[in-house]
Amino acid sequence: MNKIESLSDLFDMVGCDVSYYDLGRNITKITPQQAVQFDRKQQAYPFPFRQHAWLACLLNMGSEQGKKAKKEDIIDQGVIWFIKLPLDEAGCLNLGTRDHFIKSIVDKILHKGEEAGLSEALEDNPYAFKPDQERMASLHAILGKNLHKAPSHYFDDVVKYLSSDLTADDNSWQTLGLQGIAELAARVDESKYETLIQKAIHQAANPVVSPLCHALEHEVLSSQLQATLIEKLQTEQDALMQASYLRALSRADLNDTLLLPLFGLLGSLTECKNDDLHPIAALAAKCPHWLGQNSQLLRIIMEKLAHREDGYIAFKQIAAELSQHPEAKQPLWALLRSGHASPQLAQAVSYLFTQTPKSVQ
Repeated sequence: MNKIESLSDLFDMVGCDVSYYDLGRNITKITPQQAVQFDRKQQAYPFPFRQHAWLACLLNMGSEQGKKAKKEDIIDQGVIWFIKLPLDEAGCLNLGTRDHFIKSIVDKILHKGEEAGLSEALEDNPYAFKPDQERMASLHAILGKNLHKAPSHYFDDVVKYLSSDLTADDNSWQTLGLQGIAELAARVDESKYETLIQKAIHQAANPVVSPLCHALEHEVLSSQLQATLIEKLQTEQDALMQASYLRALSRADLNDTLLLPLFGLLGSLTECKNDDLHPIAALAAKCPHWLGQNSQLLRIIMEKLAHREDGYIAFKQIAAELSQHPEAKQPLWALLRSGHASPQLAQAVSYLFTQTPKSVQ
């Protein structure tokens, strides 16, 4: 057996093609060039999330006759591996854990045979992860669209519901499937479906709008749809829905049209209720690039968290989240080291580094 020194070597050994998708902050297709570069540590991993690479590996094993499955059949006939590999301080794959992962897979394949081994290779593997239901639905929707497969019958149900008169007493949304909502979001670049999405955001029940927004976080949205979401963000009182709108907008550029509503949403520096944590958590997890671009937005969030009387639990969690994102890490540490912080923020920073906060004068 040839020496296996990368993930691509592993897949070459068993004779299958592989396509990579990142499942971290958003679902993003990884180009073949990016895959070669991060796999062989020529470049940092392009989409780091919480100091890991969250990979969906779509494997085309081929048929019994040795032929690869047709492009449109890959989802049905192939195998999808979900693996989570740690990154080093430079944002590259940690080669020690990558090699440990490869060895564990090779041992299982050699033990069970290639076809059975591939299907069962991740059983009890410490590097495997299971995406939540929403993420899984979005991945299948995106794969299906990219591979030109027809959408599921759940999609037809969603289109039929949104094409009807949406009234307050209409409970037919309760029969809709998450897969259909994700498939609609994946087709936001088609005008007829964008129109239905606009209608959904304005008129549909929140249990439909919320997962729709979560599915839209993986897409690049038109300026018209962004404007609709920003408008809803400005008038929405429910904190969980505010977080959903922020997630849908997470790939938008941070301009004044978006920045001013964000300042209005966050409000006072000296108050942070429990409900405020939902949009703040969405900003930290899905929009750290915004916080890296605008120091005032970052300062408002950290000041608010420092003013909470929760033993700095939320402050510590959000600081840890932001410190793991390349876009926000340096601006965060610049803020925490700044001499212009309020006494409450200075105390929170002291606690972060010493776990023994100074008393506020």
